[in-house]
Amino acid sequence: MKKRKDFFNNVTGSRSFYVTLVICLLVFFGAIAMLITAFNRLISRHDQQLSGEICTLISEKMNNSIQSMTSTTKSIAEVLSAQDFSSPDEIYDRLKAMRNTEYISIGFIDSENHLYATDEEAAEFAKWQLYDTAAKADPVSISAPYRSSVYGQPIITMYSNFKYDRVKQGSMFTTYMLSDLQKIAATESLVNDIEIYLMNAQSANIIQCVGTDEHATGSWANAYLSMQNINKDDWDTYNEWLQQVHSGEDNIGISYSIGDTFYSQYCSEIQSMPGWYVVVRIPSNALSATMSTFRNYVLIFLAILLIVVVVLIINMYRLSKQENRMLEQLSIHDPLTQALNRRAFDFASEQRINNSNKDAALLFFDIDYFKQVNDHFGHDAGDQLLVAFCNVLRKNFEEHGIVSRFGGDEFVVLVDMESRESIDKILEQVAEDAHNITLTDKSNEGSFMISFSSGASRFPHDANNMPDLKKCADMALYFVKERGRNGYLWYDPALKARLNSK
Repeated sequence: MKKRKDFFNNVTGSRSFYVTLVICLLVFFGAIAMLITAFNRLISRHDQQLSGEICTLISEKMNNSIQSMTSTTKSIAEVLSAQDFSSPDEIYDRLKAMRNTEYISIGFIDSENHLYATDEEAAEFAKWQLYDTAAKADPVSISAPYRSSVYGQPIITMYSNFKYDRVKQGSMFTTYMLSDLQKIAATESLVNDIEIYLMNAQSANIIQCVGTDEHATGSWANAYLSMQNINKDDWDTYNEWLQQVHSGEDNIGISYSIGDTFYSQYCSEIQSMPGWYVVVRIPSNALSATMSTFRNYVLIFLAILLIVVVVLIINMYRLSKQENRMLEQLSIHDPLTQALNRRAFDFASEQRINNSNKDAALLFFDIDYFKQVNDHFGHDAGDQLLVAFCNVLRKNFEEHGIVSRFGGDEFVVLVDMESRESIDKILEQVAEDAHNITLTDKSNEGSFMISFSSGASRFPHDANNMPDLKKCADMALYFVKERGRNGYLWYDPALKARLNSK
């Protein structure tokens, strides 16, 4: 019956746990559904606004990148001005030694307008009239973007003045590929969608730096001609934007459509290149696709997190049940002998005599001379003796009774009884089993035979409640010890009179 009750309690507890878990999962999935709905609405609502912000940010990064190139060129010129050189060739040798991956070429023009550069670079100077740009350096100038016949890509050349031989003035240059700006301006998530241009404000000529078609990088076009691809409803808006750029306005944004695609386009003036703008264009659906991918990653992460949390909760529930069982075991059992502890025995014995019509016997047991065991054999041997003696009591009484360790070497048993003779027979067997417990010291020269003293009282003959029943059994145990131990005695009212007469 008890096993059935425990099973029912376990099933009921498990059922409550799983019902709670299912409710939590339903709430979680409901929250996820709401999150997806809110996420989609947020993407749709702020798509255009966020596209503009990204365009502005990239424009600033492009502008800062070009300014950084200019600063690098100016710094090299300052290093040259701070040193003494014996000849222009020595200057050129020093510049070649300073070549790094930031720029693709470096050289200088001396005070007599003689160019120190490779033959290919000299041809570029003549083709694109770069001497005129160098003469404008005060202290820095930048060429318009041009397509290099050497590299096959659009490049720009930076110039900066420097002094040598104390009085002579030269102009050193560094050349950069515009495609390098893609690494700075484009993000991995938008690299296949973003378009970046440089535009001359006066002529509206544009050169593509970064685009969806890598083969179009470096190509020239005119912004007015490109307007023909825009939906007719947006022509006036786009033309107004071009006029604002032509008049020198900065940080101007525009939105228009080409076919079914909606674009956000922003421009930012390049401070180091007067009259030139960085133009960034991005389709709004590119941002939506990026955010949708991010949303999917979030959902995958939440799904994995949910699985991990559920597994952890189930494991924690199982561990909690195990710990509760262990705590329950520890709270009612003596940790050494595994017999009931005193508190548990008091509760169980009260329940037993109050709810049973059977006669019962209460027996106190005390191992004789237990202190000598600890002193002679050690406390480990004493613990072993307590466990062995408890096992003897459980073997003989536990089928029809309750065995408890009251403390120290004292044990108590409450057992159903038919007669004193039946209990006497069991006590004789207990004595025999206890005598078979032997202890030998470490030198094997001494041994110790175990005996015990016991006092017994009967319910309800001697007392009809546990406190009085204990007093009777304890009184009987006292007289067993008085007469020399190693035996047992049933309570008799005459014992009380003898005790009072002392």
